Amino acid sequence: MKVLALTPSLFDTSPGLRFRIEQWAPYLERQGVGITFVPFEDEGLHRILYRPGAYARKGALLLAALGRRLRLTARVRDYDVVFLYREASLLGPALVERLLARSGVPVVYDFDDPIWLPYQSPSNGVFSRLKFVEKTASICRLATTVTVGNRLLAAWAGRHAKDVRVLPSTIEMAKYPARPAEGASSSLPTLGWTGSHSTLPFLKLLEKPLERLAARRPFRLLVVSHTDRPDLGWRPSVEVVGKKWQAATEAVDLHAIDVGLAPFPNTGWTPWRCHGKVLQYMAAGIPTVASRVGILPDYIRDGEEGFLAATDEEWVDRLAALLDDAALRRRLGANSRECVVEHYSAHVWAPRVREIFEAAASTRRV
Repeated sequence: MKVLALTPSLFDTSPGLRFRIEQWAPYLERQGVGITFVPFEDEGLHRILYRPGAYARKGALLLAALGRRLRLTARVRDYDVVFLYREASLLGPALVERLLARSGVPVVYDFDDPIWLPYQSPSNGVFSRLKFVEKTASICRLATTVTVGNRLLAAWAGRHAKDVRVLPSTIEMAKYPARPAEGASSSLPTLGWTGSHSTLPFLKLLEKPLERLAARRPFRLLVVSHTDRPDLGWRPSVEVVGKKWQAATEAVDLHAIDVGLAPFPNTGWTPWRCHGKVLQYMAAGIPTVASRVGILPDYIRDGEEGFLAATDEEWVDRLAALLDDAALRRRLGANSRECVVEHYSAHVWAPRVREIFEAAASTRRV
């Protein structure tokens, strides 16, 4: 089977893609499913797209990328299935998607965020009006099958598509060795957070709980993000260690964390998201305290794989309990890893992806 994967980003540059089709591809290849990745962006667009300014250059590169997409539709019949992640073009209506549907080649449309909601990019606000977020519903109607990252996204997609399947974001466990039993190298217990520049402001939600906790227990805070000098929006009274995120070391970097932090606001995109970072903590065997938001209770049973917190008091109490009890951390960490192995690992879900591709291919119009 030949699958054409249309993605917004270059290979191995997007966390969403890594948690989804990129992780499944090696398993699918061994099962006779060949995947050809064709990103929307090229190297030039990738280098400047999320930098402020340079709008004329960005505009020219975006138009060139759209031209490549339109030319590609003439060759789409060389494939059995098209796997479309998020959208065929970063700007404009569902023009490319309509051409794909007319080709008769089945389209499996995949998304793991509420991309139908408006979003103002901090670096590309001038292009926001050209995003056409309403096209998500149109693409759902055009697709043969819609695959989404969680049950909440599935409920929305089901209003627009006939065939909707949940494919959770997964972890490639071979790349996530269990955290060593001896734990962090620091003599102080370590609370840790990892994420991107767009989610770093969420740590501000823990300003009061962490300051109250620091008055009761010694600990340090590790922040793995886009910079080794993260701006938290406040000055913690504990030691803060910043580490720049790197794809090659992201799994091992988590081993320095004794307790994972996952604060999220119950607004905007957040309640709908798949929260792959929480699965990363869990895969490494790290007990996590997370906001009681969206699908996080699906990942974490309170007191089994970690704790859920909805108030400042709950954050302080849960974190204090984990800092005080190494045996509790080990038990919840082991439960977390087992949960990911059984329910959210790439090798478990890749065969189901193949079944979805095969079912879609069987509907192809000659």
